[in-house]
Amino acid sequence: MKRFAIGLILVLTLVSCQNFKNDGSDKVVATIYDKVLYQSDLQSVLYEGISVNDSLVRTKAFIDSWIRRQLLIHQAENNIDKSELDFSRQIEDYRNSLIIYKYESMLIEQNLDTVVSENEITKYIEDNSAIELDSLVVKDIILNMRKKELIEKMNNSLYNKAVKERVFEIY
Repeated sequence: MKRFAIGLILVLTLVSCQNFKNDGSDKVVATIYDKVLYQSDLQSVLYEGISVNDSLVRTKAFIDSWIRRQLLIHQAENNIDKSELDFSRQIEDYRNSLIIYKYESMLIEQNLDTVVSENEITKYIEDNSAIELDSLVVKDIILNMRKKELIEKMNNSLYNKAVKERVFEIY
């Protein structure tokens, strides 16, 4: 109980801190080394209908976790060779993968025909009679094949357009 009271005082003190971001609208909740946690960063922790006590417990846990994470990052950055900390290529690859995934998901959502007829299901089951399949499983298989075909068609279309417009060169 004593630890909770101390934590509660810490959270209240941090939340009421009068430090501000550059625009002066967001209060600083915690700092460690050159990292700053702002009050707006706590919005994901809180939600309507949560009690004051639960809110304080969640906020303290979030702040504690954030501080521990920053400590670990700082320690790692100080102990890992600087040349090993350049992740720009991996970040770019990951960013590109996310963009492609988002675009493919949007394309599938807009263009995928999700109606699978009984004839299609029956034909697939007959063509793959070596395996015992449920009709719902077959429907999912057919939809996944359609997704792959749609993405492949889109990729081929983009590639053909790029070739036609001479967008790229291979050396």
